[in-house]
Amino acid sequence: MLRSMYSGITGMRNFQNQLDIVANNIANVNTVGFKGSRATFQTTLFQTLNAGNAPQNQLGGTNPMQIGLGSQMASIDQIMTQGSPMATGKATDMMIQGEGFFILSDGTGQYYTRAGNFTRDHNGYFVDPASGMKLQGWTAKINVDGERVIDTNDPIGDIQISSGQIMPAKQTTFVRLAHNLNAGAGIQDTTIVVKSSSGENIPVKFSFKRDLTNLNQNAYIWEAEILGSDYNFSVFDPTPAPGSLTSSNTMNGRVVLDDNGNVVNWVNYDADEGPLSDSKISIFDTKGNIVGSNGDPVKISTSDPNDATLAGTIKVVEGTEEIYYDPEDIKIDFSTPNQVQITLKKSDGTTPMTFTKTFTGPVTVGDFNDTLSLGIDNGSQTLSGLRLTGGSAGDTIDTITYSDLKSVREIIQPPSGGSIRLADLNNPTNFAEATYINPNVTTSTVVYDSLGNPYNVYLKFTKINANTWYWKAELEDGTPLYKNTADGVQSDEPAEGVIAFDSNGNIAATQWRIDPTTGSIDQTIDDGNNGSAGFWFDPNKLGAALNPNVDPQSAAGAGAVNVTINFQGLSQFYAPNSVAVTEQDGNAQGTLDSFSINTNGQIIGTFTNGLTAALGQVALASFNNPEGLYAVGNSMYSMSSNSGLPQIGVSGVGGRGTINPGALEMSNVDLAEEFTNMIIAQRGFQANSRSITTADQILNELVNIKR
Repeated sequence: MLRSMYSGITGMRNFQNQLDIVANNIANVNTVGFKGSRATFQTTLFQTLNAGNAPQNQLGGTNPMQIGLGSQMASIDQIMTQGSPMATGKATDMMIQGEGFFILSDGTGQYYTRAGNFTRDHNGYFVDPASGMKLQGWTAKINVDGERVIDTNDPIGDIQISSGQIMPAKQTTFVRLAHNLNAGAGIQDTTIVVKSSSGENIPVKFSFKRDLTNLNQNAYIWEAEILGSDYNFSVFDPTPAPGSLTSSNTMNGRVVLDDNGNVVNWVNYDADEGPLSDSKISIFDTKGNIVGSNGDPVKISTSDPNDATLAGTIKVVEGTEEIYYDPEDIKIDFSTPNQVQITLKKSDGTTPMTFTKTFTGPVTVGDFNDTLSLGIDNGSQTLSGLRLTGGSAGDTIDTITYSDLKSVREIIQPPSGGSIRLADLNNPTNFAEATYINPNVTTSTVVYDSLGNPYNVYLKFTKINANTWYWKAELEDGTPLYKNTADGVQSDEPAEGVIAFDSNGNIAATQWRIDPTTGSIDQTIDDGNNGSAGFWFDPNKLGAALNPNVDPQSAAGAGAVNVTINFQGLSQFYAPNSVAVTEQDGNAQGTLDSFSINTNGQIIGTFTNGLTAALGQVALASFNNPEGLYAVGNSMYSMSSNSGLPQIGVSGVGGRGTINPGALEMSNVDLAEEFTNMIIAQRGFQANSRSITTADQILNELVNIKR
């Protein structure tokens, strides 16, 4: 009977311990970072009544016969599962998402906790509010360049973030450019299709490129080209012999636009790129006016002092069909007395056609007009359409030959103002308008001298042609900045250069320049005379400060500012301009205004100069066996012989978890589970007490046998 009583006692003792654990869990249901515990039981000794026998001969085996002597505690385990987050919004509150621990120190030893409800004391140290122990990590140090640096290879120490920290002024040494320059900037190529007198479509393509001799003006050199046609432009060239007329498949000129892309001036060039007075664009065509070798209307000499002018257009008919002839090399010959002879070729250029008319006397203006109104017949073709104006009908035409006459027809009217609109002179409803996107792009940034004085610097880009852009740097008031080279040499030349892109829109060259003598792009980069790699200016030097009229004595006392430019982040695609300075390494002095903590545990300070800097970083520790830590109260643990050594480092690596700022970890106690465990422990305790009372009653009956 005594065995059952003692077994019941062990059970009651174990369930009492379990109730103690459950009560502690429930008491800490609202404790920040608390980890609940559980009790597990195991059997104690067994009294063996029969050891059991193995099978032998014809008999089978028998099992051992044992009576248990109660239960005992097997373990009290800490449940280290993650608690739920509770957002607080407090800057110094932190929660670990993972298996790490915050590290606290009392100056002699280290303690570990999951409770992240820290505060700052009057010295700026992060501390546990209950014990005053200091949070461990790394505080940023200021290096020789004035930059705050956190070295996580250093030993951990107390984290101190003092109010009123200063970020010293720093001189700008480089700026970084990024984003897009619009590949469609400038005047886009455009084509207008006009018709010849024979009905043939004549596509005329206009291409535009920047006038490199006038980079500060919105001026373009244009070139027109007749595509896939035998037709030529009529370009009147005073050289090499004055009065000569030449033809070409291309012609060019110059157009100047205002800031809104409207035409200010349009001119056509001759073969020597000299401006022509007539802006209309003409071709050699059979329906054109007959002109002489100098491009002017043909004057037919007569006995009257006032010459008659040849007008109208030549028409050749064979049978009932009109024949198209070569509009060049037309000849009208009066050299034979009493005769006029007109010679031209068919449009294939191989078959000459001659038309001759003989008169009874000298040829007069009236004879010529009467004959050409009826037509001159050569037996198979008839030529008509010409006439003489400005002379009397009786005026006698001199015996002279007019050679190399041309038939010229105006086809395109360029704009004289407004948008770049090219109109068909023979069909006003047919026109083409070139797309224009402003090729001038400006971005700005603030750079600082060594004393933190700010200067607004403007970087201005101008598109030159398909894949190249010209850039220059100047201060806010237009004062030009000076050139520095890739090897750091300062020059007194303006800070400017040419950048180029490849066909994929990526940077291809950054050291080209514009040759000021020729206006062409100098692509040679091994001659020591390249485009600027950046800019420099001296705020303390007359002519280099914001106001060039300020005496050096009243200018800034800082040294020269030397800045390199990184162009590698630029691209050129058909997309809106978005070029910007994305980074510059200078700053004015600033005072700490506020701070926040990121997921890596870095304490990021915001200064009054608008910049941020890392002020410190929280260290975390992890253990191979976190359940083996000693709980020492105040929600803290200490290392034990079975926990393993703390593995200290930054959050996010090494299995230490990440930090959730502005939040706390709630207790991981589940009340429903604890109430269930409480019921089980209560019923277990009651059942064990019943086994003791039952054994007592049996013992009482045993005593009563003696009566």
